[in-house]
Amino acid sequence: MQRIIILHYAEISLKGGNRGRFVRRLGDRLRQALDSAGVDAGVRSESGRMVVSPREGADAERALRAVLRVPGIANAAFAVQTEADLEAIKDVAAMLLAEAQPGTFKIETRRADKSFPLTSIDVSRAVGGRCVADTQRGVDVHHPDVTVRVEITPGAAFVSAGTHAGPGGLPVGSTTRLAAFLSGGLDSPVAAWQMIRRGARVTGIHFHNRSLQGTAVLEKIEDLAGVLAWYAGRFPLMVVPFESCQRAIVASVPASHRMIVYRRAMFRIAERFARKEHALGFITGDSLGQVASQTAENLRVIHAQASLPVYAPLIGSDKVDIMQLARRIGTYDISIRPHDDCCSFLVAKRPAVASTLDEIQAMEEGLDWEALVEEAVAKTDRQVILPDPDAL
Repeated sequence: MQRIIILHYAEISLKGGNRGRFVRRLGDRLRQALDSAGVDAGVRSESGRMVVSPREGADAERALRAVLRVPGIANAAFAVQTEADLEAIKDVAAMLLAEAQPGTFKIETRRADKSFPLTSIDVSRAVGGRCVADTQRGVDVHHPDVTVRVEITPGAAFVSAGTHAGPGGLPVGSTTRLAAFLSGGLDSPVAAWQMIRRGARVTGIHFHNRSLQGTAVLEKIEDLAGVLAWYAGRFPLMVVPFESCQRAIVASVPASHRMIVYRRAMFRIAERFARKEHALGFITGDSLGQVASQTAENLRVIHAQASLPVYAPLIGSDKVDIMQLARRIGTYDISIRPHDDCCSFLVAKRPAVASTLDEIQAMEEGLDWEALVEEAVAKTDRQVILPDPDAL
């Protein structure tokens, strides 16, 4: 008997003739995650599932935590691989159930090998009978405390008791590259994660006013990037000096409309990085109506400056939704650390909630955008953040 981690994917199974490419990408990402975690383990694809086999002495719990951060994985469980023999399956199932949390149980059987002599229902009945006899536990097929899963493949069977949910989605690198605005609050890292989960490689862009913020906020941004790197494999991060641009906007634009112009300026600068990074769109943490700059009218004006599509995966989410996701992915505790973003010092008491493109463009006419963008781009610092071992 060999103890392993068995992983299932959901969406990848629907990819038809392209499934092999997605599975290979997923395997590469699993190996990368295990390597980042410092866990020696083998990875293989087998009959519609991925199997991770920790080597002798490897930290299997750490391996599980690492693979559960890989987009493309629907769920994972510690399992035992045994021969495809009913008595062997009974032995393993009874052993694993005895080790699992107390309470009721049920058996779920899936036969990938249809030549196995018993049906899935027959296997579940036989294995369930043995588990009742050995553990004296009750059966509850509707709301069990523990689900024992039996998966029969050609030449082997996998038995597990209890599963852990993964992020789902698609493996990173299976779609495209996008550029994400990363502010340090709750919303923007969750939005970046949402698109990483859709298979995108993401480059983070943080706009920083050193004269107002100092350097402490940069530690927070790097910590957020370190968490996102567990899902992405690596997370390129650009820190853009924004103070010159802000000073110019403050001198030319009424306070009520500055946030709108700030954000349009960010798109002007980010466009240059998108070309360098070969990104095909921008990610924002916008949630409709959450603040004055996120009304439909203002978002229309802000996004009009973008030369590439703008992806706002949180647009229909409220703060409770976003906080729940932040806790789930591990960014919440970092995001709530006190900080001031580059615009919070200069927010108007009565910001405009319904601007028009014509009036904003009129306010921007006196600004030397070419010089402001060139200065910001020239002084930008780019680094690649790797997974933070302490964030696992």
